[in-house]
Amino acid sequence: MDLKLAGKCNLLAPFEKLWQSQIKYLAEHALSCCLASCTTSTDAQRVRERFVDQIIILVRSGGIRDQLNLAPDVKGHVAALAYRAQGTALYHPRVCNYIEALKYFNASIAHTELNSVDRGIAYANRSIVCMELHQYEDCVANVRLARASNYPVRFLPKLAAREARAQHALQRVRTINARKQKNGHRSAERNWQQQEKKQPTAANGAEELSTKLGPHLHGLAVVEYEQLYARCNYCHSRRLFTFIPCEGCTVAMFCSVACLTEAYRKYHRYECGLVRDLWKIGGAEAVTAFRRVAAELASFPDVPSSVEYLELFVAMKGYCAVADGLEGATVQENDHRQLSYRIFLTDIIHQLMVERTVLRFCCIEDPRISRLLFELILYYLTSCAGQNRLVAG
Repeated sequence: MDLKLAGKCNLLAPFEKLWQSQIKYLAEHALSCCLASCTTSTDAQRVRERFVDQIIILVRSGGIRDQLNLAPDVKGHVAALAYRAQGTALYHPRVCNYIEALKYFNASIAHTELNSVDRGIAYANRSIVCMELHQYEDCVANVRLARASNYPVRFLPKLAAREARAQHALQRVRTINARKQKNGHRSAERNWQQQEKKQPTAANGAEELSTKLGPHLHGLAVVEYEQLYARCNYCHSRRLFTFIPCEGCTVAMFCSVACLTEAYRKYHRYECGLVRDLWKIGGAEAVTAFRRVAAELASFPDVPSSVEYLELFVAMKGYCAVADGLEGATVQENDHRQLSYRIFLTDIIHQLMVERTVLRFCCIEDPRISRLLFELILYYLTSCAGQNRLVAG
């Protein structure tokens, strides 16, 4: 197994089939209606809503979801074992690719269940790599994580011996550093270790990223898929020696409990159940768009009591982007196609959101909320197109 996105869906194929057979005609018909009879924005909005509803019907009646093979994200032994085996191969003395090995051990940890033997073994393997890289403090931390995660009893003496060696080495390094600092020399720590310490933490990362991205975008930059097990999902630091996993999905890892808590509070509680499938069906664009939706929702005390604000938000943000496209006499066919594709993708994401998040209940009880959330997803898919903020390696 590798760390590249596996099982990515070819969403364009079923869309293209619908576009050629039906949606293209519907878009042309909606445009002609706007040009012929829409004298007010209310008229245009009605045409838009009818066009959106027609695409939704086509998506839901055409068995599109069945073709995509989407399923809830589940942690399991098979994937955890495969990633761990790959990490072990990279750690082999003939390879010694320790950083890549760490990424695979992190992927293994992300796919393990809480307090499972698999997780304990992966933490222990990570402690070995930390020892090789002279990250003694992180080695001790991983040993303790392994011990707390039902590491096999028969191997505990070996784990304890590694912990003792790491603590002894750590004390020796600290003593040497103290002497050198006393004599006016630099610390014995490696340069790459010093650079690692400059990476943002949950405390100072927010301020730094807010400065770079703007105060409303912190936490919304998406780590590119190939770096999910090498960067914190929240502050984007590269503390891959001690990452801890989200317990609800297999794609989010964090450098600390503080980052995990903040991410969950600010966006991850809404995206957790569907983020892996978002990567499969829409890539970074879909993940970025839905994360902004999640951040908007997380800013409310609760969604049902905030429905009036949502309606105002919809109006102020101008969610009539599709209507704007249909009203223009100079709009090209490709623009219609792009807008139609985003409606197509929005409906699939909206279905996943209703099925896999706590929003299911309020959407069932109040169709108005369901429609507003649909519009919210569509708006951010449109506004995020070509403007993804990806955190690369």
